[in-house]
Amino acid sequence: MAIHARTVLRLLWHLVRLPVLTVLLVLEHIVRFLLPAIALLAIFMSVFFELSGVAPQFPLWGMLGLSIACGLVLLGYYALMSFFSR
Repeated sequence: MAIHARTVLRLLWHLVRLPVLTVLLVLEHIVRFLLPAIALLAIFMSVFFELSGVAPQFPLWGMLGLSIACGLVLLGYYALMSFFSR
């Protein structure tokens, strides 16, 4: 009886895992391009606005935090892909 339950659970895991992995793999190229691009643009914008003095109340640390967050989201995305590809 336990063998049948384990087989059913494995089948259910594959029924959930494969569609999720397919969506993650399709979106990988978009995510891999957008997140680093946003991070790099945020760094360049924050350095430019900080050095130019155009915006006296520019949120420098918030923009740098956004860049770090984009990198962490990308790492989380790859971890999620790794989890579902096992």
